[in-house]
Amino acid sequence: MFAKDFRYPFKEGLPKNSESFPSFSLRYQANDIGRLRVAVVVSKKVHKNATIRNRVKRKLLAHIEKKINKNKGIDLVFYLKRKALEIENMADEIESVLDLLEEI
Repeated sequence: MFAKDFRYPFKEGLPKNSESFPSFSLRYQANDIGRLRVAVVVSKKVHKNATIRNRVKRKLLAHIEKKINKNKGIDLVFYLKRKALEIENMADEIESVLDLLEEI
């Protein structure tokens, strides 16, 4: 799990750029801080049980933590969809996110 320094504060507004994937939608932008900040949003529409929503969040954050460089100044906000409960296909989508972030 990311430390508090890596959590995205919603008080600053949402990132400007957006991209959609089958399991999640992503909003992203470069930041001036020089480090990665991440937020994962899972609504009750995905699953009514909070433990399942939290489990999906933890799995996504674990994938991100392994793959993405933490010293890159990017803000990421993931909005998970119902399809995110099938976590096997999410690893490929995170690779697509990495390709997208290389352009920034």
